[in-house]
Amino acid sequence: MASDKIFNKNEVVLEKIKQASLYDLESGILLNRLTSIEDPSLNTTAEKEEVVDAQGNTITEIYRAKKATFGGSNSLFSLDLAASQFGTKKVVAGVTKDDDGNVIAPTIVNYTAETKDIDGVNAKLSHAPVTDGKDAIKYVYIIESGEIGEAYKVGSAPKAATDKEIGEVTVANDGTITFPEGISGKVYAEYAFESDEAVRVVNKANEYPTAGKLVILALFRDKCTDKTILGSIICPKAKLNPESVDLALTPTGKHPFEYTMMKDFCSDEDELFEIVLSK
Repeated sequence: MASDKIFNKNEVVLEKIKQASLYDLESGILLNRLTSIEDPSLNTTAEKEEVVDAQGNTITEIYRAKKATFGGSNSLFSLDLAASQFGTKKVVAGVTKDDDGNVIAPTIVNYTAETKDIDGVNAKLSHAPVTDGKDAIKYVYIIESGEIGEAYKVGSAPKAATDKEIGEVTVANDGTITFPEGISGKVYAEYAFESDEAVRVVNKANEYPTAGKLVILALFRDKCTDKTILGSIICPKAKLNPESVDLALTPTGKHPFEYTMMKDFCSDEDELFEIVLSK
């Protein structure tokens, strides 16, 4: 009599893909993890070559160059996934370090825009703006009838506008804008500011995704007993496809992705992936 402890499943119900994680091939560190995957699919292809006789009749078919992909959409916009698709990594202010152990960015520059009331000759921005370098605030604008109106250049001292020159304001390190006398109403400013509570992902023109070990975790159910079965799809070497990264910048937009699964050229094994189920 066969043992009732034998676990040998064939047809099961796939309940859901729980997550997909990519690990660095050398260090094993987690590169990205997706937990809200919609419409996941696992596809395999192969190239076919027909062997024919002198009359063109098929003798046999030879298949080679088997390939596999895993793709879908993450329900939420993922900065980690975007970084991996761009071939870079997410930088966390004051935390992320380079290969030498140095913090990459104590602060990160972000941009904002706001409208503030002018009180006397001053208006106060919510953040301390960048005042030096390429990101320095250069102009502010008076709001006139609800629209962007007269421009004022950021300078060394407040100066009224003339027929030939625009007026000037000063911007202090704490975000205080000082106007020349006689200006009232509201001011509009677009500016950069530094934050020590920020993250950044950069897409560089000459950097591309790197390969990693892909582990996909899934939940299955027994078709007869409805008991939960743990499952995984393990690919020893996979790489995100950067050919088309289409990010829908809307609240309901998804974050699509596709992994290309590859044989590890330096391994004696030739597996693309394996599917494992267990109690």
